[in-house]
Amino acid sequence: MKKIWLLPYTIFLVLCFSCSKEGEMDLGNKPKKIAIFYLNSYIDRELISPLSEMKLTYKGNKLTRITGDVMPLPLATGYKPYFTDEIYWDVNLSGNRAILKKKSTNAMMAFTETHELLYRNKLIVERTIVQKDVPTNFYSYEYEGNRLKKEYRYVDGKLYTDKTFYFNQKQNLDSIVSEFSYVTSKTVEIFSNYDTQENKVRGLTVLEDLMPRALSKNNYLKKTTVTIFENGQRTAPNEKKWDASFFN
Repeated sequence: MKKIWLLPYTIFLVLCFSCSKEGEMDLGNKPKKIAIFYLNSYIDRELISPLSEMKLTYKGNKLTRITGDVMPLPLATGYKPYFTDEIYWDVNLSGNRAILKKKSTNAMMAFTETHELLYRNKLIVERTIVQKDVPTNFYSYEYEGNRLKKEYRYVDGKLYTDKTFYFNQKQNLDSIVSEFSYVTSKTVEIFSNYDTQENKVRGLTVLEDLMPRALSKNNYLKKTTVTIFENGQRTAPNEKKWDASFFN
């Protein structure tokens, strides 16, 4: 009789554990350091050393903290970006949800930025970025199998961008086509010159700034951006390249 009573309870525990595991965040290869050139917003290698690194802290299988970020340094002639480890992201994971809060060890720095993430089958499906006095950004993601196919970005509830992702047979991102609600032109980003090195941040979509690099098996060394207007005219290609030695 005791065994019969235990059976429903055992099944309940197994189901709960399975659901929790299924919804956890994909941490890829659990890198402990991420060089700043992996970030999509990293533009000027002359202003910030590409070897500056963000440090990731884990507790068991959970990411708990990301240390290091870029912030503007005020100058007489404007601002200069610089990297500091006084800024960090506090990461709180619970089942298939994650909340990231931007903080600082320096009492002179105060942040109000919070990221709320929702995962399904270890794939990110929603991202909400909230910051004081800044419009709320909401991202929704759709997949074909395990590959990202669509990203919709809403600003204060209104559709802002619609992105479509294309991959090649080697599991690397081939291109992104972006359409905008406020203009009729399209932007096409083409990713090429892939190396054969393993992508250290593959699957790590915890920060929006890690996309699109986190989507590919290997590392692209060239990105070409072209804007196509409604009449078919195109802008001159804008190319950006990375040294292969960065990814060794």
